[in-house]
Order: sequence, then C-alpha cells, then structure tokens
Amino acid sequence: MGSHSRSHSRSHHRSNSRSNSSDKIQNTPYNHFICIFLTFISTLFLFLVILYNVPFSSDDTGGLKDRLWLLKLKDRSTEYGFGIWGFCSWSTNSRNPGGTCTKKSFWKLPGDAVRGDGIGNLNLPPEISKSLSISGFFLVFVLISSVFLLLSLFLTLRFHYPNQPSMTDNRHAFKKGRKMLWRTFLAFQLRNVWLRLLTSIWILAFTLPVIVISVVGVNKIKDLGNNNVVVKLGSGWIMALVSIILLISVQIAIPMGGLWNNSNRSGRDH
Repeated sequence: MGSHSRSHSRSHHRSNSRSNSSDKIQNTPYNHFICIFLTFISTLFLFLVILYNVPFSSDDTGGLKDRLWLLKLKDRSTEYGFGIWGFCSWSTNSRNPGGTCTKKSFWKLPGDAVRGDGIGNLNLPPEISKSLSISGFFLVFVLISSVFLLLSLFLTLRFHYPNQPSMTDNRHAFKKGRKMLWRTFLAFQLRNVWLRLLTSIWILAFTLPVIVISVVGVNKIKDLGNNNVVVKLGSGWIMALVSIILLISVQIAIPMGGLWNNSNRSGRDH
C-alpha cells in the first residue's frame, strides 16, 4: 500500500512538473528592444523640439534659420521663425545675417513684438498669433510621458513571469498583488490594452492641437495669395509629428508583440 502511494505521488509530481513547464512561454527580446528604440527616438525628438528653437541667450542669434521652428515665414528679405518659447526674425542677406529674438512663454502677436520688429506688422491668422505657443507648450506633457514610458520599458527588461501578462487582465494591471514584484506589476500595466488606449488618447490630446493649428495657420496665410510671403511648416513640426507616430506605434507594439520576460521566475516575492 505504501509503495503504491509513493509511486502515485511521484507520478503526480511529474505530471505537475510537465504542466508547469508547458505553462512557461519565453518571449523573444526583439519587440521589447524595438519599443525601447522607438521611444528613445521619440523622447529625443521631443526634447530637441521643445528646447532648440528660441535661443536661451539674447546674444545667441547665430544659425537661427536652422533651428527647430514649428513654422517659418519669409517676407521679402526677412525670415521669421515661430517656436514654443518665442519667435525670431533674421535677414536672408548673407552680408548681414544677424537676427532679433523675443523669448516669452505663451507669446501673442502683435502684443509681444518689440518695437521696430517687423513681425508685429505681419497679418497673421489667430492660429499663429494667438494659439501656436500654448498648443506647442502641451508637448512638454508628452515629453514627460515619453520619458516615463522609456524608463518603464528599461525596468521591465527580463521581468519575472512565466508568460506574457494578459492584455485584458485588469485585476493585476490596476492593483498590485501583495506578493507581486514591482517589475512584474509594471509589465502587467504596460501590456494592458486599456491602459495603452488611455495613453494613446493622452498623447493625441496633447500633440494634435499644435499639429492641426500649425497646418491651419499655414493654409490660411497661403489662401491670402500674397506672393511676397512664403510660409511653411518647420522642422520642429515634422519632428513632433514623427514623435507622435512613434509613440502611438509603441502603444500598439507592446500588447501585440509582448515584452521580454524571464519565464523561469514566478514574479512573486517569496
């Protein structure tokens, strides 16, 4: 009788081991590293767009045409750049390339133009003269979100869990279990499709205003039919748009492709 019980116990243990082994799914690291790379590029682009427009020093007026403006306007021999923290004007004459900059948060025109700066005489639509600065400021919130996402992706490298957290497991994504490791809990949050959807809405809510407002403002100036005025979207606008696309792509890639886990660990603090 005792021999039969021991044999049954060993058989039961082997079946449990095979069952636990079959539950383990080791995901490849490729998707995780791709998400890190895309988020890093997005964070870098947003950082540059936010900081590299209006010079920090009023004496630093060199290379203004190459800065990351949201939009640029050329009126005869003078060119203007409009950014988040202000605006600049400079001559297109190579003999006299100097410029004038106004650094001011939430700027509006013509009220914030200094006396003698021709930018105050431009007939700009309200999308540019009133709304561009405040809508561009919203990118700061997206930059903060992008930094947090990048840190979260680094922290969840080789997170402890036998398989991929469920995309629809709201119980573990919104409330950490008593013995669940923080890195595992963070992986559940990253994989949760509803949190990815909310993050996507957050990103679009703070980035679409400056994208749309810039396009509308440029088109309104073009509709005036003034041949002396040439207006175009700046490189800062393009980089902001690329950042949006990359961040939204990451929100889709994380649930679909999964994260790099360590399937030999349970994810519990024993």
